[in-house]
Amino acid sequence: MKKVLVILAAAGMLFAMSSCSNECKCKRYVDGDLKSETTITKEDMESLGFEKCKDMNSTLELLGSKTEVKCH
Repeated sequence: MKKVLVILAAAGMLFAMSSCSNECKCKRYVDGDLKSETTITKEDMESLGFEKCKDMNSTLELLGSKTEVKCH
């Protein structure tokens, strides 16, 4: 359960740190429905330990609900 919370916190940080000088566009889906879109700067990606946009892609299934983050 701690891993799930860490993943959700990291995803929240990604969305909170978006700014105008964009490099990656990320979309968050819950059960296939688009819930939010954000852009991530290269500096934010590097501070989180990601080298490429696609490295931020993730899928989490919890209690029958599927959450996906897709970045390009």
